[in-house]
Amino acid sequence: WTNPQAGHISPEQWPFQIAGIKQLQTVAERFPALLPDPKLSADDPVNRGFALFQKNCMACHRLNGAGDAQVGPDLNIPYNPPEYFSGDFLKRYIRDPQSLRRWPQAKMPAFAAGVLPDSESTWLVGYLKHMAGRKQQP
Repeated sequence: WTNPQAGHISPEQWPFQIAGIKQLQTVAERFPALLPDPKLSADDPVNRGFALFQKNCMACHRLNGAGDAQVGPDLNIPYNPPEYFSGDFLKRYIRDPQSLRRWPQAKMPAFAAGVLPDSESTWLVGYLKHMAGRKQQP
């Protein structure tokens, strides 16, 4: 980690200790239920949001039952957050969960603007909204 900026890896994703490295198939190959509509262009904001979901959310959350995470709830089944967070409340929740709902055992971290800028949180919320229309029961 002599030049972390070169890898575009946020500080919260730096490994504390590496015990081994295993190469896995891509997320798309392992978890097709996470994929946006294939008709969308690669640079569509929904696909950009999917990339952010992979980077920032998959460590804790599943979507459509797909993923390895065990910490947070599934973000599409039974309801997707944009289905019950109105307006900009979801963006506010992502930015600082404890500012909207405070409890001692909360595990979701706040995402600083340096880690997830406002423009990118719009893409992430756009991906979640898109996936609300692509529910698949696990």
